[in-house]
Amino acid sequence: MSAPESIQPSLQFVFDRVAFCYAPLIDRKRRAVGTRLTLSGTRTAVKPSVGEILGALNEVWPDLNVPLMVAPLDSAIDESVEHWVPPKNAVLEIPGPALNDPEVQAIAQRLFRDGKRLALRGRSDTPLPPALLGCFESAVIHISEDRRTTPDGKAIVPSERVRAMRRMPFVITGVSSVADVEWAYERGAVASVGWPRDDSNDRAMRSLQPGQSVIIDLIRLVQQDASAAKIDAVLKRDPALAFKLLRLVNSVAFGLPVQVTSFQHAVMMLGYKRLMRWLSLLLATASKEINTFPLMHASLRRGLFLENIGMIDDDAAVRDELFITGAFSMLDRITGASFEHLFDMISLPERVVDAVMRREGPYAPYLNLIEAIENSDPSSVVRELDGMAMSVAPCNEALLKALGAANVIENDL
Repeated sequence: MSAPESIQPSLQFVFDRVAFCYAPLIDRKRRAVGTRLTLSGTRTAVKPSVGEILGALNEVWPDLNVPLMVAPLDSAIDESVEHWVPPKNAVLEIPGPALNDPEVQAIAQRLFRDGKRLALRGRSDTPLPPALLGCFESAVIHISEDRRTTPDGKAIVPSERVRAMRRMPFVITGVSSVADVEWAYERGAVASVGWPRDDSNDRAMRSLQPGQSVIIDLIRLVQQDASAAKIDAVLKRDPALAFKLLRLVNSVAFGLPVQVTSFQHAVMMLGYKRLMRWLSLLLATASKEINTFPLMHASLRRGLFLENIGMIDDDAAVRDELFITGAFSMLDRITGASFEHLFDMISLPERVVDAVMRREGPYAPYLNLIEAIENSDPSSVVRELDGMAMSVAPCNEALLKALGAANVIENDL
């Protein structure tokens, strides 16, 4: 993602008045197949139009290799949106109730004819003509509005209108448990907006997987400033991990004049500080349990978001600790081991442990903030920012940078 060093006036106008939240779109294989960015006005009296919001957002659009569904939650769909030149991966959500207005129907049809990708959010109060429904490539349906079954779970006999809606791929939102998501997948949902984080039925404790154990051993060695030879010996226990290290060091980003083929040489070229960061990323994304895939996806973005929002602090050590706080904040669910057990094996700064285990200390508000963002809860976002004496603009910047950077990093893990 290309982000300007200083926000341009139009972008500043939007960033000061709109709170950004995000959630991944998770398919039935638990893979992130897209991202949903919701935009909500803050308490300021003057709010930008939907066209101004989208136009300014173009200046810092995250470079993602998946669709980015943009949802202006409280901005009226008007003619200003027709001037937007969207990026190729952009999908604009239009609320179903707004389509009760014939003018909004006409705008949607013009947007479609102009080649803009559209998604329908919720249901309109009146039947929509098939030609209008054909403008939308997908629908976002809250689980409470899914009309494919009655409350007791029985299938209903669909009307022609419902049959038309069913032919449109739909994304479910409002899920609170893994069972909710699976129920939606069974009824044809192509994805879920976000993934339940606090499902007590999905917290079975399990042993560390072999790859996770190797990574923890390597982290301990790095923390002890062990020799490259000792690190090399542990790396050889996991050839796949060693291969990833060589690929990383020999990547274009390093720009080395010669190819590195020795594990010890790779460790020396990477350096212990960067090696620790790389291992932390791997530990947060090193599970083969299918229901942990969405949590691993979120952990990386949490770490990058906390690091980015900590850029206002000149202390590099604080930024590193914030990254670890975010990346490790769901490590118990990803690894299947308790935080107590994990932190007995890995020595972490007290501020990180306090935030992750007890939601206490100086880093805890940052975790509360990213959870409000993941929950698409703009009022909680503003409340958390108020408590941190921070405006919404740097929060929005940090989020967009994190989304773009995570997309790049995942290709190297």
